[in-house]
Amino acid sequence: MILVLSGTKDGREIVYGLLDKGYNLLVTTATGYGKSLYEEKSRLRVVSERLDYDGMVKLIEDNSVKLAIDATHPYADKVSDNIHKVCNDLKLKYLRYQRKESILDNFTDIIEWAMDYNDAAKKLIGAKSNVLLTTGSKTLEIFSDKVPVERLYARILPNSGILKKCEDIGLKPSNIIAMQGPFSKEMNMEIIKKYNIDILVTKDSGKVGGTIEKFEAAKEMGIPVIVISRPRLKESTVLNNIDDLIFKVSELYG
Repeated sequence: MILVLSGTKDGREIVYGLLDKGYNLLVTTATGYGKSLYEEKSRLRVVSERLDYDGMVKLIEDNSVKLAIDATHPYADKVSDNIHKVCNDLKLKYLRYQRKESILDNFTDIIEWAMDYNDAAKKLIGAKSNVLLTTGSKTLEIFSDKVPVERLYARILPNSGILKKCEDIGLKPSNIIAMQGPFSKEMNMEIIKKYNIDILVTKDSGKVGGTIEKFEAAKEMGIPVIVISRPRLKESTVLNNIDDLIFKVSELYG
């Protein structure tokens, strides 16, 4: 059995590519929404659960997992650290897939880098500007603790649980942009115009996440972008090509 940790589009491509090769797969996603994006197929079992160290060990041992593939989002560092430690402790074969970083050479004049979410929020303290957050829902409170909520505009997935979280931290409906991405340059520009956005906060989610289209829109609209740096990986070998990863699986797993 091969374990794949993934709730992303490229993660799903890895899963279906491995299924085509005849492997039996156990896939974990952090949310029910991530699970719902998978089609029911033979040799595929999908589990939607946030697992701590002990939970991951039990899952691996109960399912006789022989190889683990971490294909989580580049910013899911806690999940990556967890599976990396589990695999080390269990002496389990391990592969890390991470989508390529964006080439941002054309946007250096509008970029301000932040070390992490807290650093990004600190850079917004005192700013009398409308801020568009495209950093996901899990870290919204980091920004709402430091910036008046009336200046925050959160672009989130249209999910009832996430909408409730937005309301709980004080965001009004007029400040919640519940839409499924990724978005084109033109759509990003329309959002910037509609909400009078002065600053964009984002992550480098790569091509799949529509990163370049955000920067193109921000540059054309003349607004700065605060970019949260990717967490540093503990492992030394990272694959960022899906075909290369599937070939590597054949070498390790047979």
